[in-house]
Amino acid sequence: MGGWLEEKVIVVTGGARGIGEAIVRRAVADGARAVVADPGDPESPVERTRYVHCDVSDRASVEAFFASIADDEGGLDILVNNAGIQRVGLTETFDPLVWEQVIQTHLMGTFHCSALAIGSMRQRGGGSIVQIASVAGLIALPGRGPYSAAKAAMMSLTRVLAVEVAALGIRVNAVAPGSTRTALVEQGLRDGSIRLGSILSEIPLGRLATPDEIAGTVLFLASPDAAYITGQTIVVDGGWSILGIHDRPDWLTSS
Repeated sequence: MGGWLEEKVIVVTGGARGIGEAIVRRAVADGARAVVADPGDPESPVERTRYVHCDVSDRASVEAFFASIADDEGGLDILVNNAGIQRVGLTETFDPLVWEQVIQTHLMGTFHCSALAIGSMRQRGGGSIVQIASVAGLIALPGRGPYSAAKAAMMSLTRVLAVEVAALGIRVNAVAPGSTRTALVEQGLRDGSIRLGSILSEIPLGRLATPDEIAGTVLFLASPDAAYITGQTIVVDGGWSILGIHDRPDWLTSS
């Protein structure tokens, strides 16, 4: 990307592991300074990265986090709203408090962080916000009601924010990953809670995404190469969400 990240400040929520960690590693490798908001500690800390314990669902915690960025980094250029949790259950029997917890983490966390980032980016003459949404916000995944609802809302909020802050030189986009080979998915494959064969049969490209592939899309959207892209959701799912005929005869499959 031609060194465009040199000395930029990127903030990644939920950046201690998984897709968030991949974004941090890639950005730092290209010259950025990173700040991570996460309730947990990183297993493998990344250089040039400051880690802050933060609950994005709690406004006071987020305000303290952004105050520390103003003091230590002087502001931010890129915000990646990646923090999230997953809870599974049927709507009829879902614990309302757990449902709310999922919404608070994904949707309210995105709202809190975006709202506070805008002021800092205004002072710096612009910036980029990228939300980590999901194909779950586009297609129906039984048992994942609050997660799907929150991700769909994040994509809608992306469009609203993009229009609101365009005049400030701030672009807002989203990435909607499909099944990605994170440590959490790897654990599910090992314990049998995730069936790889059934997942791959739904993905035209025939494999899971890597966290680095999602990170690449995120940083593209934040980069000058995407300077005329705002309010968009880029789906990175190997074709999962567009597959129409799931059980095709052999003569309809290229080989």
